[in-house]
Amino acid sequence: MPLSYHSIVELARIPLNDDDKTRYADTVLLSFANQGMLQILKRRPDLFIGSFNNLPDGERALDDAFPLPPIYLQTVADYVTARAEMSDDEHVNSGRAALFMQLFGLEAHP
Repeated sequence: MPLSYHSIVELARIPLNDDDKTRYADTVLLSFANQGMLQILKRRPDLFIGSFNNLPDGERALDDAFPLPPIYLQTVADYVTARAEMSDDEHVNSGRAALFMQLFGLEAHP
């Protein structure tokens, strides 16, 4: 099965303990995935050389193809997890969210 933005959302649901999709709507997690891809484009535009017809634009759908090698899928899923946890109770999850942001290579700012 080809990798898609849905693959990112499903990977992010594992550490979020949201297999039944009750805590986070697909649209919310997809929004975070789109934002994560824009962050990658901002920091590493070289990863998209040869993929100019599939550049992140912040508006990808769940079934759109993931434009990077599979090794980056978990990185974006970690970003989605961090963003989702930061949208929860900021005091309970702040340490865990900061850890996921470090996995993505970003500093978490208070």
